[in-house]
Amino acid sequence: MKSVSVAMATYNGARYLSAQLESLASQQWLPAELIVTDDGSTDETLAILAGFSRTAPFPVYVYENEQRLGYRANFMRAATLCRSDVIAFCDQDDVWSPVKLQCCMEALESTDALMVCHNAVVTDSDLNPIDTLARDALAGPYNPPLSIDPMRHALGFTQVFERRLVQFSALWDRSVDANDFHNQEGHDQWFFFLANVFGAVVYIDSTLARYRRHSAAATLTRWAGASALSQAVHFLFECLPRWENHALAFERRAAILEEIAKCPENPHAAAALAGADKYRAIARLYRERVELYNCTRLFRRFGLFARIFASGGYRSGDVWAKGPKSALKDLLAGVFRMSRLMPVATRTRLRGY
Repeated sequence: MKSVSVAMATYNGARYLSAQLESLASQQWLPAELIVTDDGSTDETLAILAGFSRTAPFPVYVYENEQRLGYRANFMRAATLCRSDVIAFCDQDDVWSPVKLQCCMEALESTDALMVCHNAVVTDSDLNPIDTLARDALAGPYNPPLSIDPMRHALGFTQVFERRLVQFSALWDRSVDANDFHNQEGHDQWFFFLANVFGAVVYIDSTLARYRRHSAAATLTRWAGASALSQAVHFLFECLPRWENHALAFERRAAILEEIAKCPENPHAAAALAGADKYRAIARLYRERVELYNCTRLFRRFGLFARIFASGGYRSGDVWAKGPKSALKDLLAGVFRMSRLMPVATRTRLRGY
């Protein structure tokens, strides 16, 4: 039977931390250890952790960062300190179902998957339900390597994964967040990316945690951020910089995988090279789309469109292509520059492709 470490990153989480710790102690499949990396808390976080460690049904190890790392690097550090076969990321302000670890560990042990992720209930600060994460569900319960949309990932607290993925953490500094080129990938983006390249990802549709959203949360989501309409307007005017960011992020992923493939006697070399080819191709697709929209000559724009089409960039049913809706958008708004003539409703429907 495999052991599991819970990796928690904390920062001024005293208000909600006790409830999360209690839910960890109530797990039917108890973790072998709780690893906590604290990012310089100035409230009662460390005192709460110390009190919990005296009664917890498993060892609790608290590491205080010498300087602020930010949530991305803080979670990455927590993962590297784990010693069990499996790692489960844990936010400081959520509440886990008592069967969360049991369900995820049984799924890992019964398949060849490298990662399991699950659904959750989204709540307000008082744990009143708002929604679920069902809209972000993966395509199926079992997702083979490279079968998941490269823009997708599961939120960190839903992830339970094989610790062997940590062996690549030295390369994390080279990564770029697909939506924010100023930062490395989030810990959840990073490990989901690796799991999708080197193995299968299992999805459990059960709601195995309560995902608390509040103003002090380290990350924002659609439940705590801008309205859907304002996000749509923002995307409509910012799509080209976003595509450039996507291209850069995917180029970095390809380079990271090529670096992994260079390791002598590396059993992951073939999978790394296959993943690198996929990420190079989709990065090129985004670069070509940006060039299409920026080009001033109609003949050149049409040539770029034809090249993307011929290379399969608009094929349907493939997560590594953009599909026919993107083809229609690029033809009308990119090649023929008809975006000013299109009805607003049509522009809105096409904006995300």
